[in-house]
Parts: sequence; C-alpha cells; structure tokens
Amino acid sequence: MKSVMRMTIWCAVLTASHPTLAAEALSPEQQEQQAAMKAAEALLKSMPTCGRECLLQSIAASPCRVDDLACSCSNNTITAEVEACVAASCTIRESLTTKNTTETLCQRPIRDRTQTVSYTGAIGGVLAVLAYILRMISRTPWFGGSPGLDDVVMTVAVLEVIPLSVLSVVLADLGLGKDIWTLPFENITHILKIYYFDEDLYLTSLPLVKVSMLLFYLRVFPQSWFRISAYITMACCVGYAIAFLLVSVFQCRPIHLAWEHWDREHPGSCNNINAQVWASAGLNIVLDIVVLSLPIPLVRQLALNRRKKMLLFSMFGIGFIVTAISIIRMQVLVQFGATSNFTWTYTSVGYWSTIETDLAIICACMPALRALLRHIFPKAMGDSTRGLSPGPPTPGQSGLSYSRQSRGSKGSRDVFKDDKNFYPLVEVNTEVDMQWDRQRPVDNWPL
Repeated sequence: MKSVMRMTIWCAVLTASHPTLAAEALSPEQQEQQAAMKAAEALLKSMPTCGRECLLQSIAASPCRVDDLACSCSNNTITAEVEACVAASCTIRESLTTKNTTETLCQRPIRDRTQTVSYTGAIGGVLAVLAYILRMISRTPWFGGSPGLDDVVMTVAVLEVIPLSVLSVVLADLGLGKDIWTLPFENITHILKIYYFDEDLYLTSLPLVKVSMLLFYLRVFPQSWFRISAYITMACCVGYAIAFLLVSVFQCRPIHLAWEHWDREHPGSCNNINAQVWASAGLNIVLDIVVLSLPIPLVRQLALNRRKKMLLFSMFGIGFIVTAISIIRMQVLVQFGATSNFTWTYTSVGYWSTIETDLAIICACMPALRALLRHIFPKAMGDSTRGLSPGPPTPGQSGLSYSRQSRGSKGSRDVFKDDKNFYPLVEVNTEVDMQWDRQRPVDNWPL
C-alpha cells in the first residue's frame, strides 16, 4: 500500500508539469491511487514554480526511473542538484516551501526536539528559583543570618533567569527544535525575536552570578591581596556584561534586522554573529575559571574533616561542571550564525545556555543551602560547636560568637575577631585579616 502511494505521488510530480501524461496516469484503477494522486497534486500546487522546475530537471537527469520514488528520494546527487538550483533560482521563502514539499513527498520523518527545549527550561528554572528561595530563607534572622549585597545581586540574576526559563517553553511552542522548513514564516520571525532577548538575558545573568559569588567571597576572606583580586575580577565581569550586551543589542543595523534578516528581504547589515558568540563564550569560560579558582589557595590552608572536605569540594565541583557546560556549549557554537536551519541548530545552544545559567545559580546558592541544612540537621551535616561560645547572639553579632584564644598553648590558634558579623562561608563582615594555623583542624568551618 505504501509503495503504491509513493509511486502514485511521484507520477503526480511529472503530470503537474507534463499535462499530456495526466490521462494515462489518472486512468481508473483504484480509489486509493486516485486519492493519493489528489494529495500529491495538492502538495505540488503549494510548491513554487522555481522549485518545481529544479526538481523536475534533476529527476530527468538522474538514473532513477520515473516511477521509482525510493530511488529518487535516496539519491544524494538529485538532492544536491535540487538544493543548488533552488538556492540560485528561488527566494528564501520559496526555498523553504520547496524543501517542505519535497520532504513530504518523500515521506521523510519530521524531526522534533521541542520537548527537550521546554523541559530543560522549566525544570532548570524551577530548581534555580528553589535554590534561591532557600538561600534567602537562610538569610533570615530565624537562622541567624542577614541579607547582604551578594544576595541583592543574586536577586537581580534570578529575575533575569526566570524569563529566560519561561521563554524556553514559548520558543518550543513556536517550533524551536524543529526543522525551519516545517514552520510558518511568522513563527520563524518570532523565534528569532525571542532568541534576541534571550541572548541579552544570558549575557547579563551569568556575570551577575559571578559578581554575587565574588561579593560573597569578600564577606569570607578579608586578606588584602584577595580583596584586590576579587575587585579586579568583579570589574572584569561587569565590563564583560556591559561590552557584550551592547554588542548583542546592536548586532544588526537597524536593530529589528536581528529577527528579520533570515529571509534576506530587508535592507541593512549585521555583525559576524559567529565570531561574536565565540568571543563571549571564550571570555565567559576564562572568568568562570578565575572566579572558581580565586579562593582555592585560602581554602587549601584549612584543615577540615573528611565530611566537610567532601561538602566543600562538591560546591566547587558543581562550579566546574558549569564551566564544563560552557565548554560544551562552545562546541555547539560552531554552526551558530552560519546555518540556514537555525530553528534546529540553535536548539542545543539554547538548552545548554539555560542549563548553564540555572546550574550557576544553584552553585552560587550552595553555601547558604549548607548553612540552612546545618541549622535544621546539625548532626547529619557534621556541625560542631568547638571554639564557639554558647549563648544567643547579641545585637550586631551573628549567632556564632568567636573569641580570641592565646597562641601560647600547644594546639591553640588565632580565631577570627568578631568585630561585626562572621559566618564562615555563610555571613561574614569583618575588617581584620584572618590568621591561619595549619596545626589544628578548623572544625567550625560550615562546609
């Protein structure tokens, strides 16, 4: 039945441009063949004249029989000749219509990755927002915390990631994840327009997460050299965000050409998008590595028990996973800006970008999540009160009050002076340099 339908459809391709064959091809046979012929004729009517002529010319020059649809559809030479002819003779819109018609005539399957786009956006967004909510809960007075500037910056980052995740679902509904020739033309424009704003959200949300992490570092490590390094890195993150945001916003002139240039029917010019995204991705990876590596020299000086080491390394491990995702995303950027089937090619770029931003927020919230769990499940999280003075917090102090110990006795060390607030990797605001002693484990380290 399927082979009969294929043969009938293929004959209809010829009769559309050679009416003299119609009488013979449409002679009464089976009702099934006639129905298939009508379906094929309807498809051919939707094919532009330029595309139909290219198709018939390639068929006539091929070794395949006229009635052998399987041969013609699997012949790479015919496919290449039709594509070259259509590219030279048809407009972009006519080319897409021709491609969709030939794919339907050959009964090729429709590729669909829209669920991947929507699921990664929805699930990742929910997890990131949940991590942020738990982070802010840990900052409440009930858990001995208070919000800081790093939380403010993280709030701005989350406010950008939420629409980034929601728009992933919208993009999937419009057809991101399908071949471009299967979509209505208006959907293509809408996809590119949303993608344009997604790029801006991506380029600003990741630097904001890095700035939030650096501000958090400043509340933990008061060494002068570290603070200078953190501020320099922070300035680089801000500069990165501003520079690439401006480049992205003005990537085309006029601006609306960013989502209308696909049909090549609008005047104007655009930057080399491929070079632009490669530059931003490469610098983002460098900043990731710098931000994650910055506190490692200080952290290595801490003598922690095995459980706390595992918790600490898990946080940095997730951070480096984010960097690995950035590298994976860079691999799929090879065809970015240089492909005509961008609604399919951009799919992997889109969901890897979403995963990267969501996981970055989760990583940045992990110290606060650890602090929250430490208050709720102190034994399970390996909490210890050694070196802590009991009693409730006093005004202007945290719930963890540290005292200065003498270094005269064996095994003693300098403990952080509690001038203001001090939450190791949770809440810190101190102006004195920390004195590190490798002779004794720091059991009150919260990770």
